Amino acid sequence: MAGLWSGPAGARQARARLPLVDYSEPRPAGRPRDADADDRIIDAALAEYAAHGRAGYSLNGVARRAGVGKSSIYLRWPDKESLLVDAVHLRSEVPDVDTGSLRGDLHALVDWLLGCYLTEAGWVVVRITVDSAADGESTTSPQVVGAHHAEAVNDLWRRAAARGEIGPEDDRAVHEVTRMMFGDLIMRAMVDRERMLGLSAEARSAEAAYVVDLLLRLLGR
Repeated sequence: MAGLWSGPAGARQARARLPLVDYSEPRPAGRPRDADADDRIIDAALAEYAAHGRAGYSLNGVARRAGVGKSSIYLRWPDKESLLVDAVHLRSEVPDVDTGSLRGDLHALVDWLLGCYLTEAGWVVVRITVDSAADGESTTSPQVVGAHHAEAVNDLWRRAAARGEIGPEDDRAVHEVTRMMFGDLIMRAMVDRERMLGLSAEARSAEAAYVVDLLLRLLGR
């Protein structure tokens, strides 16, 4: 999992390379576009990548699934990579997990991520991770697609440092714990998916609490 999740500066740079499309710019006059086309296209992009991976992901497939012309997609996104990154970010926005303690923050985030990786957007992140390991870097690398998740984790560690729960001497341990956390989550999504999908919210929360206990032990907490 080395290099999967970038630090604060790296995450911001990754998002800067491929920002969300700005819909505020004026558009040429003409027939109004379909009001729900954006959502259909976004969901179709996730479904196409989830089903086919990088090799089979195409705008033609997205257009067919969404029931729109390919030109409609180009009105909104410049290419299929921008569309995919937008789709993942918009369907997996990280909630506010500032609970006031490291344990509480970790539990809230791990519990949410366990659920997120079981969604279509989360499965796309997993597939992109596997595809990138096989094919190398692209504009839809894990660092770009998962930048908002990485930022949330880095914010968690910064809050813990400000509260005095971790110190500079913990830097290496924090890095390793972060890699282990995402590695565990991705493996659960890949090899333990059916069981995870069958868990109730309470059972998933209990599983998250167990993972957090292990992570905190690695930090000596």
